[in-house]
Amino acid sequence: MKLNFLNLPADLAAPLSEVSDRYEVSGSGTLSVSVSSCECGFTVEKDGDGLKLSYAKKKDFFRALSFLNQVWTTGESVCQNAAFSTLCYMADVSRNAVLSMDGARRMIRYLALMGYDSMMLYAEDTFEIPEYPYFGHMRGRYTCEELRELDDYADSFGIELIPCVQTLAHLKSALRWDCFASFIDTDDILLVNEPKTYEFIDKMLKAIASCFRSKRVHIGMDEAHNLGLGKYLDRNGYQNRFDILSGHLAKVKEMCDGYGLEPMIWSDMYFRLFNHGGYYMKEGKLPAEIVEKVPKGVGLVYWDYYTENLEILDNMFENHKLFGNLIFAGGAWKWTGYAPCTRISNRRCFIHADACLRHGCNDVIVTGWGDNGADASQFSILPSLLIYAEKCFNTSADEDAVSARFNAVFGIEMDAFLKMDLVEDVLGAVDKIANPGKYLLFNGVLGGLFDSHVPEKASAHYLNAAKELLQYADHPEFGYLFATLGSLCHVLEKKASLSVDLRKAYKDGKRDVLRWYAEKEIPEVISRIDDFLVLLRQQWYTENKTFGFDVQEVRLGGLKETLRSAAVRLKSYCNEEVSAIEELEQPVLPVKADGDGNPRDVFSFNNWSYIATASKLGY
Repeated sequence: MKLNFLNLPADLAAPLSEVSDRYEVSGSGTLSVSVSSCECGFTVEKDGDGLKLSYAKKKDFFRALSFLNQVWTTGESVCQNAAFSTLCYMADVSRNAVLSMDGARRMIRYLALMGYDSMMLYAEDTFEIPEYPYFGHMRGRYTCEELRELDDYADSFGIELIPCVQTLAHLKSALRWDCFASFIDTDDILLVNEPKTYEFIDKMLKAIASCFRSKRVHIGMDEAHNLGLGKYLDRNGYQNRFDILSGHLAKVKEMCDGYGLEPMIWSDMYFRLFNHGGYYMKEGKLPAEIVEKVPKGVGLVYWDYYTENLEILDNMFENHKLFGNLIFAGGAWKWTGYAPCTRISNRRCFIHADACLRHGCNDVIVTGWGDNGADASQFSILPSLLIYAEKCFNTSADEDAVSARFNAVFGIEMDAFLKMDLVEDVLGAVDKIANPGKYLLFNGVLGGLFDSHVPEKASAHYLNAAKELLQYADHPEFGYLFATLGSLCHVLEKKASLSVDLRKAYKDGKRDVLRWYAEKEIPEVISRIDDFLVLLRQQWYTENKTFGFDVQEVRLGGLKETLRSAAVRLKSYCNEEVSAIEELEQPVLPVKADGDGNPRDVFSFNNWSYIATASKLGY
């Protein structure tokens, strides 16, 4: 049925026009939807021959849209109110993949339709600071004009766009340039108490304040493991690292005050410096003298993507309450390879969302990191994002409820997205994070560092996985995700066990088999990689700016060249031009082993440079 919205506020007309066609209501003709305001949340109910939608905030209005068909069909009203004051998605735009303007707008629409009220852009150096032209140079940084445009667009949907930057560590990409050399402590940490450091941060905050409506800003300061141990140590000798951190934070907080900004930081350094480098505490409390070192008005964000132990979770929540605020950041696992780890991610999302509800946490962030190249799509983690939204508006929501809502919101079954796990779940190990889809892809065909970890059934698994994924390749909105991952599985059907099979044929002295690999199998693998690269490029350009994809091209191009080289050398060996292939003469050692030295079956290993070769890359 065609929807006719009555009494629609003028500021909703434009954003509604971009999403209203997503929610068809059963029947023919025109259905009137009367729109009105209410005190909190939203209500959708039948009203004679039409529907009535009342809402408090814009994000409530957009979430309500996906209930129109349900209410019209069943006649049962839906009334919901958010349990969290803040429900925010943090998109990592610093690990090469910088959401394009269209990609960011698309994510904003999805967040609004789920009921999120805010979005962070985690930008280490991918935003413009006019006074520092090398900051984010050739990294796809957002211009000030682009950020203002995205801020306007987000605001039209009731989404607060929040800057998330770094003012201490995690700045290695930015600090590579000579112009920053005078205020570097170590290779990724700023030099505390150096005037040029605060000149730089001032210009950063000035740029942020000019681009975003939000007064909230995340200023990072996490994982500064070598704080005070580089140039700072040379200048000042060893100093109490709590004092270094807290003094720096106090200065940056004062600078934020000058721009009317309300800062928050990741909390881990205050725990690590107390807890001998560890973050998560199963028992015990931080001493008062540590808590008191955090300046008033700074929010501390407890991030946790791992913990399923309720004792640790509860103790960490209680420790964060000592700081007078409670902000939690969970994770939607997309940062270990080309596919997300959806089932494990979903399980942890339920556990962590319940912990937030149990501890009265009002401010919740869901992170979508892109470690080691941002291989996976930003939109592959929608199931995990929806879990937090459903727990926010329906605290008793379980997996079945989320699954039903997924189809209503996104127009595709959640089971389709769960099939993306097939890329990584070769062994059916649903309890652990693993990424064989990446390390078996880049495992050297002759070097074979990961040969101890190739499952016997890998080829059969990936043949089936490709079929399962490609059945959704024609979906008009998400088909490209399945086409890309299906193509990857098509590669892995041949590539995953290639190095192991080659080594066996070599040890068995089967030159005829080796010649077949060189002339037939290796060229077929290269052809399949070419197909995958085309689809991966299409996926990247659909979602992101073009910058950063060259890393994928270098990696996959390098993989193809090593395959071609292997074919040449195999032919040379088969023709008896050389007496041996040196790499295949070496013993096979596990990369990951148990206490007895046996190869581990299930693990995550996400560092491409250590997967592809034992040689040095870049240093």
